[in-house]
Amino acid sequence: MTDSGTVFFVLMAGMAGAMALVYIPLRVFLTATERSRRLRLLQRIRRLRDELAQPLDTDPS
Repeated sequence: MTDSGTVFFVLMAGMAGAMALVYIPLRVFLTATERSRRLRLLQRIRRLRDELAQPLDTDPS
């Protein structure tokens, strides 16, 4: 018969492996989407800043 400590270790190692298989792809996905969201926001801010830097075209007529 196997030792209960060995069974516990194998069970915990299996659960840790399963958690890693879920956590790692999820963390990579969330990091990638956050970076793309931040990049879009920075691009929008740059566009707005460029628009504000340009003088207004006012016709005196």
